[in-house]
Amino acid sequence: MNFKLLITVSIFTLLITACTEIIDVDINSAKPQTVVEASIALNEPAKVIISKSIDLDQSINFVGIENAIVKITDNTNKSEILKHIKSGLYSSTTLIGEKGKTYTLSIQNGEESISSLSTIPNFVPIDSFKVEKSIYPGGGGPMGDMPANFLEIKIKYTDPINEKNYYRILLSVNGIARSGNDISDDRFNNGKQVESTLIMFDSNLKTGDKIGIELQCIDKNVFEYFKSMGNSAMGPRNSSSPANPYTNLKGVLLGFFNAHTVERKEYILP
Repeated sequence: MNFKLLITVSIFTLLITACTEIIDVDINSAKPQTVVEASIALNEPAKVIISKSIDLDQSINFVGIENAIVKITDNTNKSEILKHIKSGLYSSTTLIGEKGKTYTLSIQNGEESISSLSTIPNFVPIDSFKVEKSIYPGGGGPMGDMPANFLEIKIKYTDPINEKNYYRILLSVNGIARSGNDISDDRFNNGKQVESTLIMFDSNLKTGDKIGIELQCIDKNVFEYFKSMGNSAMGPRNSSSPANPYTNLKGVLLGFFNAHTVERKEYILP
């Protein structure tokens, strides 16, 4: 055999062998963390969900914590220990959110102590709400020859001129909340009427479906939490997130306590 040919065959064999080597990659499981999603809305009871974060390879969404002691106190020292309802959900029965009041959340989960403060701001009403069916100019197919229908959800409100305001808008379909948060402040709209437009793509929508909108006035710390969620690769229920979002909780890294106003509107698809 030619010597040069022998070297070429040997190198090719070595490359083939190297390419078929099995590489074992060790993916470490993240340590479960406590996640708190707490709120008290104007004229509504407090609701707190406490859960344990899970690994990315788990099939369930979250594991509720059912034996915590959850207490909410307002700035007049009125307080209530919340009742556990199911699957880590706790709710107040007598304590109702009031405008301008500051609420203290305290949770004792075994040896873990969690606390937070949040204030219900002034109420800003919805001026108008409408849902419009729209379409991309030229259609939305690969060649621009297919209809691309979507809904434009438009909400108007007037920002008060003499105060700093922070807003959060939530969407739902048939009572089920859609993921994502639309948040804003009045940095560029102080004292003006504001129109926010949210886009909804859903090929499964049909006549009779209910499109719900919820406008919340939130405090600055809660605004900073939802703002930071845009810089986090995962939501609060995933401990494997590469960077935890800002939180207004003390004692845990994941979650929030949101004292807020609320107004809801509903539209039934024709």
